Amino acid sequence: MTCREHVDAAVDIETDRDEDLVQVPFIELCPNSWLVPPTGAPVRIAEADQFVAGKIEAQVVKLQKAHGPSLSKETYGQVVNALQQADAGIEDEAWTQALRALAGLATHVKKPHKALTALVAARLEQIEEQVGWVFEDAQEGDEPLAERTGIVAGLVKALDVAVYGAQPKLRATMQAWLKTQAK
Repeated sequence: MTCREHVDAAVDIETDRDEDLVQVPFIELCPNSWLVPPTGAPVRIAEADQFVAGKIEAQVVKLQKAHGPSLSKETYGQVVNALQQADAGIEDEAWTQALRALAGLATHVKKPHKALTALVAARLEQIEEQVGWVFEDAQEGDEPLAERTGIVAGLVKALDVAVYGAQPKLRATMQAWLKTQAK
């Protein structure tokens, strides 16, 4: 493959890439090497360093220190599985299932590192956003109050799962709303 063909292929890959993939900046320079940590923020390896294994290794070690200890292959698989279960629960709006999957991470990783914390936080944010929409609809709905409070009580119950010791913040907001409706 010529250099031009390689660059053209890189452009094709970039324009056709799945939106869920990490965005690595395009630099018309070959070789062009990047480290992509779990947070998804790519780190470029300087052109001169790309040919020195020790310099690449030093960058990997530095990146690893910034993100916390690595996981064993077995633990990594369990974490990925739990995150996939959480994603499936979020997609199906099965919030208790999603939260239980996230809570189960603590059995594999007692103290989450920076990258795992970010992954969990993103999923919790998705859950809170979805539940927030249902909560908002229940607050503003035309249904009888008993039906709307029943919906919110169900949401409170669905969010009754602690992930790394904390329950979703929206749960307390919904409980407070239910108390105001009981008066």
